[in-house]
Amino acid sequence: MKSLDFGRCVLGICVAAAMVAGCGSQPPIGAPGAMAQRAAIVALTSGIYAGENQSSGSDVFGYPSNNRKNRGPICSENSQPTYDLGVDDRGNLIVPNPSDTVTVFKGPGMCGQKLGTLQTMDYPVDVTSSNAASGTIAVGIVLDGGSGDGSIQLCTLKKGCYANLTDGTQMDFVVAVAMSKKGDCWASSAVPTALTYFKGCSAAAQSATGYENSDAGGLDIDDNGNLVSISCSEVSCSTPVLYVYSGCNPKCKKVGGPFPLQGASWYGHLNATSTRFAAADYEYGRIDVYRYAPTGLTYLYSFGDGLSAGGHIGVAYTPRSKE
Repeated sequence: MKSLDFGRCVLGICVAAAMVAGCGSQPPIGAPGAMAQRAAIVALTSGIYAGENQSSGSDVFGYPSNNRKNRGPICSENSQPTYDLGVDDRGNLIVPNPSDTVTVFKGPGMCGQKLGTLQTMDYPVDVTSSNAASGTIAVGIVLDGGSGDGSIQLCTLKKGCYANLTDGTQMDFVVAVAMSKKGDCWASSAVPTALTYFKGCSAAAQSATGYENSDAGGLDIDDNGNLVSISCSEVSCSTPVLYVYSGCNPKCKKVGGPFPLQGASWYGHLNATSTRFAAADYEYGRIDVYRYAPTGLTYLYSFGDGLSAGGHIGVAYTPRSKE
């Protein structure tokens, strides 16, 4: 049986949280220069967030959307991620934390103020929402301590977690979640490798058929409503690939793939136009950017200033795909 060794996810960050690309010494907080710099960052409404679980310091970094020159972070959030990151339709950043919590930061500006934190029922590894500030957040729980199975927990900042979606036969080690604009939910789980569908994020679990992934991995939804699914073993991700499916409600029809990925990536997300796909490559400690189409994937470039190799990294575009 596969197991998740969370010790492997404890990484070191090579760059101080306060480092900003192109800046040397920083003006004191509250000084005119610092205030102007903060205003410029908040005004930046497009970029890529990347974060990794680390033993000391707790940061999610914000990078430019086009980072071919491997520029360092332009800003950061003081929040320790477990695995993946999420961004909602409004540009709010959603971060699952090792303390069994999920924190939401205000968008659409990069690295906005904290809006709130909710308590989950167990260890969260992935998140998604169309409106994290006042709407439902779907949280992927790797193992629900009460049952031993993974689940999708439905939560809001205001009332916390109010529903738990699971299937006791095939949802051990949930690693990723997706939620459509119609309100349907999917979970990718590793033991056994399976995709589980919940109509309306409330109906009984259904096992997706036609799902060709050999391993679990990150999920996203492109502008055409296709489910974008990474296949990458947590134990040995030697041949990571990307599949694109339509339907999966519960019958999947393969649209594209398997498309090979660089390094080892367990998570990835699309940009606002579904033309770029950023994959979190934990083998090389970087973000790999691809040109995306449902029937093709082309590697473009990588950046990783501030990240380190050897453990899982989360990534998210802001703004995200329209789904």
